[in-house]
This record gives sequence, structure tokens and C-alpha cells, in this order.
Amino acid sequence: MNSSDLQLLLSQRRNIIGSFYAECQIDHDISKEIDMKLLNEAILRSNNLIDTIIGDVKSEIVPESFYEHLQHDIEKNLPNKFPVEIRYGESKLLSYQNIADQIINIDKLCETYDFYKKLGFAQKNTVLVGANGCGKTSLANLLKRTLDNRDGIVIPAQKLLILPKFSNTPNLASAMTHFERYQNDILTDKVTFDAKEMDDFEYTLSQKYGSEMVKVLGILLGERQVRINRGAAKVKEGKNIVFNDIRSTLDDVMDIWNGLIEHRQLDCDENNLLKIRYDDTSYDAHEMSDGERVIIYHTGRVLLAPENSLIIVDEPEIHLHKTIANKLWDALESRRKDCTFIYFTHDLDFASSRIAQKGWIKEFKYPSNWHIELIEENAIPEELQLKLVGSRKKILFCEGDTQNSIDKFVFEILFPDYTIQPVESCKAVIAYTRAFNELKNAQIKACGLIDRDFRTEEQLNKLENDFIYSYSVAEIENLFLIEDFIVEFAKYKHEQIDVVALKNKVFQSANDDMESQLAAYITNAINYTFTESHIKRADTKEKVSANFQGFISGINIEKLYIERKQKLEKIILDRNYNELIRIINHKGLITLVAQAFRYTRQKDYIEKALSFLREDESGRIILKKYFPESLNQVLSGNAQ
Repeated sequence: MNSSDLQLLLSQRRNIIGSFYAECQIDHDISKEIDMKLLNEAILRSNNLIDTIIGDVKSEIVPESFYEHLQHDIEKNLPNKFPVEIRYGESKLLSYQNIADQIINIDKLCETYDFYKKLGFAQKNTVLVGANGCGKTSLANLLKRTLDNRDGIVIPAQKLLILPKFSNTPNLASAMTHFERYQNDILTDKVTFDAKEMDDFEYTLSQKYGSEMVKVLGILLGERQVRINRGAAKVKEGKNIVFNDIRSTLDDVMDIWNGLIEHRQLDCDENNLLKIRYDDTSYDAHEMSDGERVIIYHTGRVLLAPENSLIIVDEPEIHLHKTIANKLWDALESRRKDCTFIYFTHDLDFASSRIAQKGWIKEFKYPSNWHIELIEENAIPEELQLKLVGSRKKILFCEGDTQNSIDKFVFEILFPDYTIQPVESCKAVIAYTRAFNELKNAQIKACGLIDRDFRTEEQLNKLENDFIYSYSVAEIENLFLIEDFIVEFAKYKHEQIDVVALKNKVFQSANDDMESQLAAYITNAINYTFTESHIKRADTKEKVSANFQGFISGINIEKLYIERKQKLEKIILDRNYNELIRIINHKGLITLVAQAFRYTRQKDYIEKALSFLREDESGRIILKKYFPESLNQVLSGNAQ
């Protein structure tokens, strides 16, 4: 089909719809029974859709490779004939009502066209990520209802994979007929039934879902037997044959299965029955695990799909170990390079494993309205971006190389309305915050929280322009050194603590560790200079060398040392406790607090302090005072 043929098809369907509506208006018996207002609105949407498609075809937005798929969708979902031929025993009203219903359901075709358009008309594999309840399964079912069997398949998430025992090998022609019917019938598990007793389950439903493996294996076994018979006929005729002459789709299924499952072999015995061979024993295939059955089912469905199919898979990872799931779909994509795969998943690991365009289902409005956006290339790792762009909460990046970091626990308590995302370093916090806020498809903004780490006020103020903030202590652990917090924690624990004695120990420890503190300060100052400054460009080696010497000459280590030492000595002399915990990076100080509360490990104190934060608002009020007002404004939504 070429562009002209497709446009002609669309124009013909528009004329058919128009003629149908005109006839309904004339025939009062029909117009009384059909909701003409609803029909008129649907016709307007149909015409808008037709105009859109024709415009996209003329503008060459729709690739030629998608023409045939679009043709089949139009033929399946828009009326193809009017006046209608009234079948014997069928009323005119019923015939007209069927056409009206087809037109009124135009929204389904509108949504699917919009879906394919957003995905670039299925020219490349795609993974769509969405949380539970975002409409993934509903979208898969909608696509199934509009998808022509000639163009592709939808593999549902929920499956009842009961392996049958056939008394004899299924007839291929009959199995094909049943399989094609199954392709249309098995849409969704979102159905219900009337239960009279607690153990009721509608028989037709059990038949429907329990027949999945029957249909798939029926055609696989039937085809295999036909190929074996053809091979036998050739041998009888005296022809030489090799295995590839009789190789069947089921043989390919078994190859893939055997490549994924260790220490076991899936095979067909002399009776064309599936067996699992293990060491010197064998057992029937129906004893396989759920995951092993899923491999057979997925592989069979994909390999039996028509050429150049769209293969739409809802939750491809279900019942499978992550490693096996990735290898399985790698193998299937490799075997079916003619097909385009579209996955719906909430598993971010699986999504990241696919070489495909990525997107997320941003919003779903029942029954058939989805907001889908593709993921942009960005400095943020793809898996993390997939996780965060779908968040309905604002994002707060913080330091912490694991999900168990102190930063994460503290910020989740202090800022419960935000998604707290720890990343490996302060550099990552800065980079990811900036990158996230540049995303076009992010519906919320991100902030970053970092330790002060010897940064100057000038450096911190500059970072705030990018929504990156720090707290008024040197590092996260120092929040638990705040005097007011310690006092309130003691009240919470119903314990007495000598705060003055504890502070004296902190001052003494800081004094004892001064030399290492000074060295750390100088090192960080130099690193910040190299990070935030640039060496002047030059056009000769000599000029480069001169510029570099000029650059490093601005770093006066002796001056940095003396100024910092004088500052620390004055803080200790003045007993300025608040200023000390604001500038000193000394993780051992929190051990002194733990010991004061008679904990053997600082970890025990931190855990109890976190419990205090969760349970007692007074602790949260104290700590929030140590965060900049500009951050609180951003988090409350009042920032400009």
C-alpha cells in the first residue's frame, strides 16, 4: 500500500460514515433507537482522526513501513460498507446499531494511533515503565482490541499456564484455527462473575485461561509432527535430508529453553510428548516450575507471531529470575529481528536491560486516556531517570552510596512529602540535580542536599542558584551533635546527661585532631579551585606551562593553613560549640555522644536518634532550623 492508496481508504471510510449518519437522520425508526447526539460526536472525532492521519501521511510523518499496519487498523475499526446488507433473520435496526457502535467506539482507534505516533510508529523496540495502577494492562488490552491479527500479538501479564497431556498429536490445521481464535479471545484478566457460593468460579473463565498452553502447544506439536512426516516422505522417496529440513518452531523453543535452564534439557519423546531430562532420569513437562513454563509460553507466542509483527508484552519479567528474563528476551529479540517489541513493565532493572527507546506512562484516566512521554538522554543514569520521572513527589537528591545511608533516613523523616534519592557522592548530587531540572518531561523539580565539606559561603550561595543546598553543620552526622537535639533526646530517653562535660570532650577531640582537619581543609580548597576554575587557554606549550604556573601560584597552602588554624583555635578557645560543629568534619565526634548515653557503638545512638525523630516532633523542629530558608521555600512550593 502506498500513500495515495492509504489516503483513498481513509476518504472512503469518511464517506461511508457520512452516508450512514445521513440515512439515520432520515429514518425516524432508526434515529429514535440510536443516540444521535453521541453518534454525531463520535463522527466528529472520526473525521478529526482521519484528517490527522491524512495530514501525517502527506507530511511523511508516518513511515511507509507502517502503512500496512495502519490499513489493517482502519479496516478493522471503521465501517467498510454502506448501505449495509441485511442478513436473513437480522433486523435493520440491529445492523444499523452495530455500525453505530463501531463508530461510537472510535476513541479506541484514536488512542492507539496517538500511542503509535508518540512511539515513532513502532520503528524501534520500546520499553514503557509505569507503577501499579498506571493503566499498563488496560493499554495492552486496548491495543489488542484494535490490533489486527495480521500485524501482531499482545502477550498478557496474567496467565494460567497448565501444561496439557495430549492423547494424540493435534492436527495442525485445527490447531491453527483454534490458535487464531485464541489470539482474539484472550484479552484480559479484568473480568468478573456472579458467585453463589464461596468456591464458585465460572467454568468458561477457567476454560479460557486454562486453555492458553493448550493452544500454544497444540500448534507447536502439530507443526512438528507435520515436518517430521514430510521428512519421512522425502526419505521414502530416496531423498537425503538433514535436521534443518524437518526443524520445527518447537525445536527452536526447546533450544532457547535449554540455553536458559542449567542442568536440565527440554525434549520431545517418541510420542511427541514434552519431557524434562535430568541426569539419567526424565519427568513429564507438567512438573515444571512456573518460570520454566513461562519460558515455553513466551517463546512459543513470539516465534509463532506473523512476520514483521508488533509484539506487545505486558510484564515480560513476571515469574522469571532477572537474569533469565533478560537472557530470554535477548534471545527472542535476536530470533525475531523482523518484529518490533513493545514492553510494559514496572521492573526498572528489566527496562534498563533493553536496547530500546524508553518511556513512562505519566498519567492514566479511566477508561482510555494515557499520557505517555519518552525518556530523554541525560547525565542521569537511565535506570535512575526511569524511576524518578514517574515520581509524583518532588525529588531530593542527597549523598549516600546505598539506600541505607544516614542522609536518606534523616531526610525521609524531615521531608516526608518528597522522594529522597541517595547518590554516590556530592558531585553526583550536583550533577543529577542540574540534569533533572533540565528534563523536558519531568513534571516536578529536584533539589539537592550536600554536606558543607569545607565549602565557603560564596561557593554554597552559588550552588543555591541550581537548587542545591547544604545544612548549617559540616556533615550529616553533625546534626546529631546539635546541643538542643541532644537535650531533647535525653528527655525522650528519660536520661540525665552532662552536656557541658560532653561539649568539653568534643572540643578536646577537635583540638587533638586539628592537624588532620587542617590537611583535609587545604586539600578540599585545592580541589574546589581546580573544579571551579579554568586554566587560561593558550596556543603553545610554553604558554600552557606559564598559564598553569600562574594558576597554581594562586593556591597559597601556607596562607590557607594559618588562616584555618587561627579560626579553629579561636573557636575552641571561645568554646563556640555551634560554630565548631558547623565547620569540623570529624565522624568520630558522634562516638562521644553515643558514649555519653552509654551506647557501645555510634550506630546504636544513630538508630535511637532516628526513632526519636520519627516519633517526636520536637526533634524535627530543632533539625529543620539548620536547613536554609530558601530550601524550605522550595520544598513548600513557595520558591520563585
